Parts: sequence; structure tokens; C-alpha cells
Amino acid sequence: MVKVLQLCAVDFTAYHLLRPLGLGLREAGFEVVFCCSPGEGLDLLAKEGFETRAIPMARNYNLARHARSFGALLALMRRERFAIVHAHTPVAGLLGRAAARIARVPVTAYTAHGFYFHEGMSRPVHALFAGLERGAAAWSDVVFVQSREDLDEALRLRIAPPDRLVHIGNGVDPTRFGAALHAEAAARFRAENGIGDAPVAGFVGRIVREKGAVEFVRAAAAVKREVPEAKFVMVGDPLPSDRDSCLGEVARLRDELGLGGDLVLTGYRTDVPALLASFDVFALPSHREGMPRALLEAMASGLPVVATRIRGCREEVVDGETGVLVPPRDPAALAGAMSRILRSRGLMADMGTAGRARVLEHFDERRIVALQVSRLRALAESKLQK
Repeated sequence: MVKVLQLCAVDFTAYHLLRPLGLGLREAGFEVVFCCSPGEGLDLLAKEGFETRAIPMARNYNLARHARSFGALLALMRRERFAIVHAHTPVAGLLGRAAARIARVPVTAYTAHGFYFHEGMSRPVHALFAGLERGAAAWSDVVFVQSREDLDEALRLRIAPPDRLVHIGNGVDPTRFGAALHAEAAARFRAENGIGDAPVAGFVGRIVREKGAVEFVRAAAAVKREVPEAKFVMVGDPLPSDRDSCLGEVARLRDELGLGGDLVLTGYRTDVPALLASFDVFALPSHREGMPRALLEAMASGLPVVATRIRGCREEVVDGETGVLVPPRDPAALAGAMSRILRSRGLMADMGTAGRARVLEHFDERRIVALQVSRLRALAESKLQK
């Protein structure tokens, strides 16, 4: 049996983003081991029968902590002799691929969920992180790229040879989402939070500045003036590794802007499909993204979406058809788009229907998992026969 290590920095990523790939690999006959920082997500994977290894990995520039993580990863790879190391996220991707190279792991893969270098960076910083990616790609047998824009940029910057760059997109399981599937739970959530039949604009994600959480609250106050009956829901929390005080600012702004109980802060929830079924429009005003799964989950739920015109979002959303794209860091534009949709049931229905159809055609995670499983199997067969 081919043993594969799925490696990332944070347990949230391992459980919420990588679990479908782990299931697909296991069903295909691979022995799958997950490794990341300790946390509830890793524990949940263990309960589902996956082997897990906990190695703390920092999401910052602490070189001493990275050195300790690298040493632990190298020891793990030498001890367990994986056939494949598949790394995800920037820090784990860099450390993991370097360790795999030294440990002589036969196959090393990386998934760029969104390259760390992006259009908002200064030229020297962009060049630094692009250089790091180029160096790590030299240790990779394949680099899976979710965003088409990232693929084009990787080719332009010669991050890796074209035959080692594979565009996979991103996806969700559409069978888990939809208003009809979760009507009872959605009605219960609305009743418990005093929402009733009011139109709802919602947000799901980490409550941090780069996700546009502050802009969402400011936009909510503006929408309230245009659509007085509107309610707002924010689902999520910051991760412990985010080092972001945004949640406190969100709570303060809710009171300062007079939103009060009209803005519901749910914290972290595991019943996101049901909560999405209680929304009428979904907003994700991020400053930067890779290929955001939250948008795809909202579209799979049949919701019109409002997102920022940035990498990833503009690949998923067809402006004017499945939702509206607005400039980042612009609460007024965000509010205008949300108000326009909330005031028109026809527009809401048309965009929601078009969004779900787009997910079914382009963003079904089963196809994306199958593509990665096939490529990893071919690489393993080729390398292990030598």
C-alpha cells in the first residue's frame, strides 16, 4: 500500500479543506497520514480512522520555530518512509518539501491554494516570495494550482516547468448544500435569533481583516438604511494563529453603528450548510484569496454572492450573472451591491440558480479529488518502479 503524508500548518485546514482528498486517496487504496499543528481538526480526522501526526508549525516569520518544525518533519519522514509527501499552505509547503528532499521521499507534491505572492504586494516583497516558491518547486514532482490566474502567473514567473504545473481548480460537494436540504434547520436558526422572515445578508469565514470582516459590518450599517428590515449574520472566528484583533473591532462597530441584534455573530459552527440555507445573499469582501471555498459553498446553496474583484473570486463569480464583484476595501460598493440584490427577489433567484449551475459544471470537488489521486498514483508508480 502506498503511504502518503498530507501536510499543512493548521488543523482547520487539514479537516475542512483536505479531508475530501484524504477520503478520496483512502478509497483509492492509499494509506493516508495527516500531519499539522495539534488541534480539534486533527482529532476529528483521527476519529474518522486516519493516522495523524501532530507537529507544531507557526504561521509567522519566527525562524527558530520553523527550524524546530523542520527538524521534526525531517525526523518523521526518515522514520516512516512515506512514498508521497503532499504539502499544502506556504509554511508547511516550504518546510515539508525541503524535508522531503533531504529524506529522499520518492514523490513530493504541493498544492498552491493561493500563492503567497499576490498583486497587492510591493515589488521587492513579491520577488522574495516568488523566489521562495521557485526554490521549493525545484524540489517538487508536481505543483497543483487551484487558481487559473495563479497558474498563468506561475508560468510567467517560471515557478516550475509547465509539465509540473497542473491546474485543478477548487470545489465543494454540491450534494451537501441547498435550501431544500436544510429548510428545517434554517428556519430554526432564524427563529432562535429573532430573524423571522427578514432578508438576510451573511458572511462565513475567519473573522479577520484580510477577509473583509470590518468592511462587512460597515456595509451592513449602510444596507440597513436602504433595506431597514434586513438582518446580518457572521459565521466564524479567528484562528488562534491569526494574531488578529478584528473580532473585538467587529463587536465594537456593531454597537457604534447601531446594528445591535440585527447583526448576529455565531462564532465557529459546524452546521454551515444549514446556516447558508438561512441566508438570502452571501458576501465575501476579502482583500486577498486563493480560490475561496466559502464562495463555492454559497453558490452551491443557490445564493447570489457579492465578492471582491480579486484573484480567485473573479474566477468563481460571473459578475452580473451569479453575483456582483466590487472593489476590495470599499464598504460603500459592497453595501450597494448587497442592497440591490436584497431589494429584488427576481435578481436573487436568477443569480442563485446560475451560481449553483456554475458549481455543478465547474467546481465539483469529486472531479478535483479524482484528478489529484490519478496524478499522485501515476507519479508513485513511476518513481517506485525505479
